[in-house]
Amino acid sequence: MHLKRFLLTATLSIPLWAQNPPIDPTKVVAVIAGKNITVTDVEKMLAAFNPQDLQMFQANPQLALSQYFLFIHLADEGDKAKLLEKSPYKEQFELLKIQLLRQARLNEENNNFPVTPEMLESYYKQHSAQYEQAKIKLIQISFAGQIASTGTGINDIKAAAQSALAAAQAKRSEPEAKTLAEDIAQQLRGGADFVKLVEKYSEDPVSKAAGGDFGVIKIASEYPAELKSAVFALKPGEISAPIRQPTAYYIIRLEDKGLQPLDEVREPIVQILRNDHMNQWMKDIGTEYQAVIKDPDLLKAVGALAIPVGPAAAPPKQ
Repeated sequence: MHLKRFLLTATLSIPLWAQNPPIDPTKVVAVIAGKNITVTDVEKMLAAFNPQDLQMFQANPQLALSQYFLFIHLADEGDKAKLLEKSPYKEQFELLKIQLLRQARLNEENNNFPVTPEMLESYYKQHSAQYEQAKIKLIQISFAGQIASTGTGINDIKAAAQSALAAAQAKRSEPEAKTLAEDIAQQLRGGADFVKLVEKYSEDPVSKAAGGDFGVIKIASEYPAELKSAVFALKPGEISAPIRQPTAYYIIRLEDKGLQPLDEVREPIVQILRNDHMNQWMKDIGTEYQAVIKDPDLLKAVGALAIPVGPAAAPPKQ
């Protein structure tokens, strides 16, 4: 199994409409209830959409347009009827406004918190162990084994299927693979040429084609913990003992070890610092607004009055 299958991957998609050249904003693209809908109207609609709404628009633009402008019509009708001045809509609207303003205030505090270069550099130095990376060469010795998915996600299932296929195609048993891997490690420690042994034994086609070069493993990478522990325990030039994985043993040589460049981890650190600020900020406000109960019995009685009585509830006895 190629080792990089342990990584979780994500696919970024760009809407095709976003790639089109600018067009006339006054151009009519649809007619709804006798009203012309222009490019500007659609752009205004899309700007208010969340990712799920955008997906619906891409899948069925006619349905998205129809529903959106129907909702706008119904909202206008409600506004004309002054429904927000009536109960229970007035109270529901006030609650929604409170929730929206609360979230807006949190967003503003988080997004506008200034993270200075000095703060970034300080965090990076204090937590340097989190940003270690290692460049390695490897030799893969496969064996006939079995692997079960460690998760239920599509990537987990694919990785398990690929591992199972590699295991089924392996020609040796696990004890045979272990013996061979130990012999290779011993040869390497005795001064054997790593690249030549890669050419002779390795069964990872990608790294084999590169003379054993696997690339960089980072502390934060989604590789098995035991593999990362073995890699980062090495010094440059050292050879690992065979590292067992579900369908193969790996012999690794550490080429170089260092830290990820600060520019590479800048955005994650900014988010961490902002999260830390928000946690402390909320803690301080929460302390200030901690309720001091003066009459718990009265408070419970008021709460009981707010609980609606079901239709089956019996009237109080006289």
